Parts: sequence; structure tokens; C-alpha cells
Amino acid sequence: MAFRVENFYLSTLKRLIKEGVMNTGMRVLAVCASGNDHRILLEAGFKNVTLTNLETRFDIDDPGPHQLASGDVEDLTYPADDFDFVIAHYGLHHCASPHRGLLEMHRVAKYGLLVFEPRDSLLSNLSTWVGIGQEYETAAVALSADGAHGGWRNGPVPNFVYRWTEREIEKTIHSATPWMLCRFNYAYAIRPPSGAASSSNPLIRASLRLAIPLSRLLALIFPSQTNCFAFAVIKPSLPEGSPKWVRWTDGRPEMNPEWAQSNYKLENRR
Repeated sequence: MAFRVENFYLSTLKRLIKEGVMNTGMRVLAVCASGNDHRILLEAGFKNVTLTNLETRFDIDDPGPHQLASGDVEDLTYPADDFDFVIAHYGLHHCASPHRGLLEMHRVAKYGLLVFEPRDSLLSNLSTWVGIGQEYETAAVALSADGAHGGWRNGPVPNFVYRWTEREIEKTIHSATPWMLCRFNYAYAIRPPSGAASSSNPLIRASLRLAIPLSRLLALIFPSQTNCFAFAVIKPSLPEGSPKWVRWTDGRPEMNPEWAQSNYKLENRR
């Protein structure tokens, strides 16, 4: 199902809570965070939250139960499994290496992670081709309060808008931790390009007004072809959640010799 982006963050959290993937008592790390993360997570009921970004200029008057900290998603200082869940809301595409950011989230999460990102879809590619979408996120920097933030690594240079696919996410996670069989949970949404609405080109603004209802129609017919999505990576319990060819010895994964014996001709092994 595809959602309007206005309630996508909150509705995704509520759905994952309902499905038992998350619960409000979890210790949560929000990376690439802003005041929006603070407000949405608080509304969803999460109180044990650490909000991190490369700098701590959060637009938050009173963090309440939440903690504010400096943190680089590409090089997190927390140990493995230190948080129950890790969340990134439209932040990974600002990284020098979005994949490294994803894997750092995966490393410090005990139970799983939740990411909201642009999707490499038909709608995204079409909107970029006609000039409504952006290949480089110039609008974020140009429209920032000082014109010097919101780009590559939250700096003054507009970042390339890295767009993901489901298969790419799954290959990245499986490559990093082949000893565990993670589950993947996806949801889709329409996100009107913010730069187009503020463009000085009247043709682009007019095209956006036409594109929004057409994109919503496309989302109803082909939900997975929307321009943004959320994905949760859910870690299994170990050793039960390992592939059958893996066994655990003294807390370390290795090839299961019994599985190897039953699946390969090993008589010539010395």
C-alpha cells in the first residue's frame, strides 16, 4: 500500500508496533536526526531515544525525555547491538557512502533498523527526466536557513540523491552478515519534490501541479513504483536464525561440517 508522505513516518511506526516488530519501550537511536524525528517519535510513544546528527543544531526547544548527541552515521561510536532499533529518516542519501551508513545502523541495532529513503523507481526517474525531481539535491542547500547546510554530509555542497531498490538493500545486508537470515519489511509513499514547488521556473511549478495527481494514481495501481519508501531490516534470534549451512562454536559462526558432508562429495579432502 502507498501512503501520502505527510503521515508516512508516523503511520509506519504505528504499523510496525502493531505487527510486533517494534515496541515503545525500545531503546532507539535516530541518526541524521532533526526536530521532526523528535516530534514524530514522541507522538508514537517512544521516550528512550537518542537523536544524533553531525552537528547538534537541532530545531528543538525542549527535548523532554530524548537525548541529543553528535554522531556520524558513517562512523558510529556505539558498540554492536547497543540500541534495540536504529532509525534514519531521509538521511542516508546525504552520506558519502549510503551503504556504509546503512551497515553502521545494522551493526549497532540489536533487533532491527528502519529507514526512509528515495526509491529508484519509474516515477523517480521520470520526474527527474522532466525536471521536477533532482539528480543533485540543490534545493535542500539553497532553501536551508543559511544556504550552507543540508547537502553532502549535511554541508554546503548539494549531494547526489542516491535512490535505493529492494534488491540492493537485501544484497547489502546479506553480504555484511551472511550468518543471519534477516527479514525485510517495505512500505511505499508519494513525496512531492520540495525543490520543484520552490522553483523560479513557472513551467516546473505548473508541471508539479499536474504530476502530483498523476503520481497518486500511479501509486494506487503500482504501489512499488512510488518515489519514496520505508524499509525495516529485522534481525533474527541466533543461532536459530542462521542458514542451515552455518553452525555456531563458542559464539562464532562457521561452516556446518554435517551440512557440507551431506551436500558435497568430500571423500577427496585431505
